[in-house]
Parts: sequence; C-alpha cells; structure tokens
Amino acid sequence: MHRYQPYLSLAGILILGTVLRFAQLEAKPIWLDEILTGLFSFGRNHDNIPLDAVFPLAQFVDIFQLNSSASCGQIAETVARESTHPPLFFCLTHEWLKGNEGAWIWQARSLSALFGVGAIAAMYGLNRIAFSRQAGLMGAAAIAVSPFAVYLSQEARHYTLPMLLVILSLSGLIQIQKDLLHRGKVRPWVGITWVIFNTLGLYSHYFFLLAWVAELFTIFALSLGQYLHPERLGLQQESSSAPPKRMVTWLSLGGYSWLPLLLYFPWLPTLHNHFSRPETDWFKPFEPSWVDSVTPIFQTLAGWLVMIVAFPVENQPLWIVILSVILMLLCWGYFLLSIVPRLKAVLTSQSTRLSGLTLLVFTVVILLEYLILVYGLGKDITSAVRYHFIYYPVICALLGASLTMNPVVIKEKNNSAPVKGLIGKLREKGKLYLIPSFLIVGLISSVFVVSNWVFQKSYDPAGVAQQLNLEPTVPLVVVVGYENMQEVALGLSFALELDKIRGGNLPETGWAFMTRSPSYQSVWENLNSVSGLPPSAVNLWIVAPGLRQREYPPQLMLGDRLCNLDPSQYYRLGIPYQLYRCGEE
Repeated sequence: MHRYQPYLSLAGILILGTVLRFAQLEAKPIWLDEILTGLFSFGRNHDNIPLDAVFPLAQFVDIFQLNSSASCGQIAETVARESTHPPLFFCLTHEWLKGNEGAWIWQARSLSALFGVGAIAAMYGLNRIAFSRQAGLMGAAAIAVSPFAVYLSQEARHYTLPMLLVILSLSGLIQIQKDLLHRGKVRPWVGITWVIFNTLGLYSHYFFLLAWVAELFTIFALSLGQYLHPERLGLQQESSSAPPKRMVTWLSLGGYSWLPLLLYFPWLPTLHNHFSRPETDWFKPFEPSWVDSVTPIFQTLAGWLVMIVAFPVENQPLWIVILSVILMLLCWGYFLLSIVPRLKAVLTSQSTRLSGLTLLVFTVVILLEYLILVYGLGKDITSAVRYHFIYYPVICALLGASLTMNPVVIKEKNNSAPVKGLIGKLREKGKLYLIPSFLIVGLISSVFVVSNWVFQKSYDPAGVAQQLNLEPTVPLVVVVGYENMQEVALGLSFALELDKIRGGNLPETGWAFMTRSPSYQSVWENLNSVSGLPPSAVNLWIVAPGLRQREYPPQLMLGDRLCNLDPSQYYRLGIPYQLYRCGEE
C-alpha cells in the first residue's frame, strides 16, 4: 500500500480540485470578458450584433449560437481585428463547443476548469522534477485549494491555459538547468518540448512573453553565476558528468531559447498593433494623482494575499468586511512567518538549491518586468488581480517545496533551558499545524469563491439587471451607448442577465446599442426615430459609458414619447445608468 500512497494522494487532490472548479460553474453571472470569449469562440464578430436600432431582447440572446463552419484562421482574423489577444484559446474553445452540447457558458467555463485541473497535475510534475515527490504532492495540494486558482478556473477566459503552459515550461526550464549542471548539455527531447510549450504559451496570452523573457534571463544569470563564482553559487557539478562541449551546448540552447520567437514571428505585427490599441487604455488611471505611484505596490500585495486566503469583503456589511480583513491578515502573517524559514531551507539545501534559485530568480525577473510596465510604460497591470496569474505557479511551487522542508533554525543566545524548551515546543506545534491550517484556510476560501462571495464579477451584471427590472410589469427599453467592442460586450452581459429575469411572460423588452461617436448627441437624436413602442408607459434606461451624471439631459424623446429623468434612479458601477420615465401615447 505504501508504494501506491503518493499516487492515491495525488488522485485525491485531483478529485478535490476538480470538485472545486466545477461546482456551481454556471451559477455566476456572465461578464464582459466572457461575452467576448463567447462571441469569438462561436465564430461570431462585431457584424453579427444588431446595432443602432431597438430590437427585442431575445434577438441578442440568439447571437450566441455556434457557427460551426468558422475555421481557426477566421477566428484568428476576428481576434486580431476586434480584440487585443492572441488566438489559441479561442480556437480551442471553438472546437470544444463543437464537441459538446448544453448551455454555452457552462461549456466555455468547463474548458477553463479542465485546464485548471491539468495545472494541478502539472504542478505535481514540476515539483517532482524540481524537488521531490513529497514537494510535488504539496504543490498540487496548494494549487488545488487556492482561491485564486479556483477563481481563474471558473472564468471562461484564457488564464488557466497559459498558467498550465507556464508550469510545463518551467518543468522544462528546471530540467535544462539540471542537464547543464550534471550533463554539460541539453538533451534534445528536453529542448524540443520546452520550445513547444513556450510557443503554445506565446499564442495563448501576451503575458506569456514576460515568462519567456524571464526564463531566458534566468538561464543566463545562473549560468553566468556558475561560471564566474561557482563557489558562491554553491552548485556542485557531478564528477561523473562528461566534459561539456561548451560551443555546441550554447548553440543548441540558443536555438531552443529563440525558436519560439521565430515561430511567433507571424503574429508579431498584430502584437505591435494591439499594444497601442485604445482598448488597453483602462490600464491607465482615469484621473492620475500621486496615489497612483504607490497603488500598484499595495495591489500587488493584495494579489499575493488572495493567492492563499480570500474571505468576503465585496458588497458585505462593514462588520463582515472588517472581520474578514483581520482574519485574512492574521492568516497571511502566520503563513508568511512560518514559510520564510522553510524557503530559506529550500535555497540552502544542496539537493534543492538549484531548483529553488531557478524559480526565485524567475519570480524576481517577472516582478521587475511588472515594475517596468507599470512605472516605465504607464500600464498598471496590477489593477486587476487576475493578471498575477503568469507568475502565480512559481509561488505555488515554492510554497509546496517550503512546506515540506524543516525550517532553518537560528540559534537563540543567552536563553535559559526552560526558554529553549518552550521555543522548541512552539516550533514543533507550528510544524504540526502549519500544513493542515494552510489547506483548511485555502479550502474555506475556495468555497467562498464557488459561492460567489469573493472575486465577484466586474460591473455586477446580475445586480445591474435587477435594477433595470425595477418595475417588472412596465414595458422596458434599454439603450447602451458604445464606442468600441468592449462597451458592446458590457451591454450584452447586462442583456443576458436581464433575459433571465424578463424572458418569460413579462411585458416586452427592447434593447439597443447606439453609437456615441462623436458625442452622445448622436444617441439622443437616434432615440427620436424609435418606433413600434407599446401604447402604455415605458421605462427607458440609458447606459452611458463616459457620461457624467450632470450631462444626462433632463428630458429625452423616445420616438413620439416625452421621457423625463428620474433623479432617484441614477446608478454608477464603473459606468453610469439612468432611468427615464416615458408617458403613454
């Protein structure tokens, strides 16, 4: 039984991770980014969305029908033109949707959840190669119950795919480092698989470029350190290894390192175009101030916090928010103080030093790249916690390795025997409770994620839909001003949630996307031409991205109806929306 225990443990971890990732997968509301995933993956584009006129709400729901004749090439063209992402995830999701039936949001999210489960197995493999079988199991358990990983796995977005590929690529990086140290050369199969994972990663998410560059720098930095100061680096080369043919080794390693970029070359012009697109302007502060210079630091710390523990703080009573924050900080502080000495053991132990240094240097380089993007290019990618996904696997790997190590003990000076005995007992108890408490806190946090108490959807589509349905028995028209595809997708997320409420026998509901270019005056003018309204009173909601409250006109004409602004029904959740009441004919 002992022989198969690690595999049984891994199977249990995978089952737990699968349950957490698939639980209530369809229950959460659909938000802006998932709408874009659905459109592109169904083989649809901007032209399939009826614009600049009022249509029945159901007509927008029908957009999300699979275009099975769409090819990956066509999807890539649409993504290049209407999005700011590489195409691999959308092509894979299209094929997945073709082979599965049922509600589309469950299908799309289930693929991300599967990639999330794959990341658990891959994490076991990474730590098994880098450290030990026990570290592999601990790393797999850490990512299985991580609230951050569960959150990403339940998004119909391209986060778990590149995360999986980062783990696989890091496994190759560790094996390359071991080959260089112990063999003096990189085995071809190791180099080729590393190229494949890196190439797929580059086509899955632009942030994978950061990981690829960090891996190259890590190889260079550790190789240079080993060459210049081998005694300081403390990495011993096996005496039985063959003398390295340096020129051949470095030429082959250079080929493996740069081949992914060569294979990525056809997409580079699109990457350059996407980087300067206005859709990425949300990374910049709306009203810049001195606070923006320190905010990214706290946002990064918050990102590290929720990788381990996440309790409800969104849309909760103040006392729950305060209690949750205190408990989260206490848990994080306890884990941090307990893990740092163990991480030091990982970095000092001869058997784990190479892998520990490799992962640590990789992480430091990634964080430096984030600083360059934030402070050098003015792109605050820390503003969305999900964008820490690219180096999150390394955090899990180091956590898993650290939790299996005995901490480096600092000798206490001038302590009496009773004091030393008390300290020893506290350490033993800490060692006994650390891993169970770490996993229990992660599991509780993941349940909060599954229950939609933490990591709630941006712009709160379900809450907005409830407010739009303020008076269920009154006919309703919703007009969304748009300037780009993102604003249309935001409106569609509200429309799909509203359809869940008003899709039955409630009075008719009209929906319209009207261009706000060059100004909202064009929207007000288009409203004059609306026809086919019911004879009874109508509620008109104006969803107006970029419009201030004082800029809403006090009256509007909806066809031949005069509509008066209701000052008590103004809301703003990232974007404003205002109710107008239109009289009978």
